[in-house]
Amino acid sequence: MASAGSGMEEVRVSVLTPLKLVGLVCIFLALCLDLGAVLSPAWVTADHQYYLSLWESCRKPASLDIWHCESTLSSGQGEDGI
Repeated sequence: MASAGSGMEEVRVSVLTPLKLVGLVCIFLALCLDLGAVLSPAWVTADHQYYLSLWESCRKPASLDIWHCESTLSSGQGEDGI
């Protein structure tokens, strides 16, 4: 037998907790960085003679004005087979 003054309290739980908010921010930043890495024309550059990106590796001999590029999407085995 419950008295008239005692009722059940209603507890509301927020759907977006601080931990979930931090997780969403981390996921958003990761996606932005992934997109930047894929679209970046060059990750590594050295004195206008070498650059490396996700898609290709290019070298330019100092004596020539021609770039020699190779795809980085190959099997990953070098000339020595390692």
